[in-house]
This record gives sequence, structure tokens and C-alpha cells, in this order.
Amino acid sequence: MNVKRWLFASVAVLVVIAVFEFVINNVLLMDIYEQTASVWRPMPEIQSRIWLFWVVYLIFAPVFSFIYAKGYEPAKSGPGQGLRFGFYIGLLLAPVTSLGWYAVLPIPAMLAAYWFAGTLAECLAAGIAVGLIYRSE
Repeated sequence: MNVKRWLFASVAVLVVIAVFEFVINNVLLMDIYEQTASVWRPMPEIQSRIWLFWVVYLIFAPVFSFIYAKGYEPAKSGPGQGLRFGFYIGLLLAPVTSLGWYAVLPIPAMLAAYWFAGTLAECLAAGIAVGLIYRSE
């Protein structure tokens, strides 16, 4: 495994996930979150725990990149492999981050659908990023 490329890919995935999470949750879905305010912690509590999201991102990015690196095939297109990898990981995570929470929280089905699509989009973008950066040589 090319450790230097893995580290660069991990940083790229971290940036992609952080940007997508910000846009999805603080821009695109904010109206739905405001309409369902009774479901969520008060904003000061959320803000005091926001560091936990960074912990999640700091775990996710290198693990995502590591799994990609372990399955990397030098003879194939990096971005193509990354897109496929992101799709598979997205299909693995999206039901958990959407349907799982929909089952236990009183949220609109549309929010769960947006979470599903958002998670899939994040993983596709992260896959492309890691595919553009990681090489075994």
C-alpha cells in the first residue's frame, strides 16, 4: 500500500464529507430540521457536541480510503474504481443513515429519503476523490 497516497486520499475524503455534510444539513435540509425541531436537541446542545461529527469524519475518511486502497486494481481507471467503490459503500451506509433513523424517530419520510440520497452522493463523491488520488506505485 502506498501510505503517502493513502494519507492524501484520506484528507481529500475528509474534506469532501465535511463539505457535503455542511451543504446537505446546514443549507438544503435546514427548513425540514426547523419544521421538526421538537425531534432534535436544542441548538446550543447540538453545537456543544459538534466535535463528535469531526471524530466521525476523522474515523471514516482514513478507513474509507484504506478499504479502497486494499481493493485497488492498478490496471483499471482510478476514478472509475472510486465511483464504483463509493456506490457500494453508499448502498451499505444509506439505509442505516436513513431508514434506520426513520424507524425510530418521528421524522417525515421525505427527510429519510433526502438522507438516503445525501449519503449516497457523499460516498460517490468521496469515492471519486480517493480514486483520483490513490495509486499503488
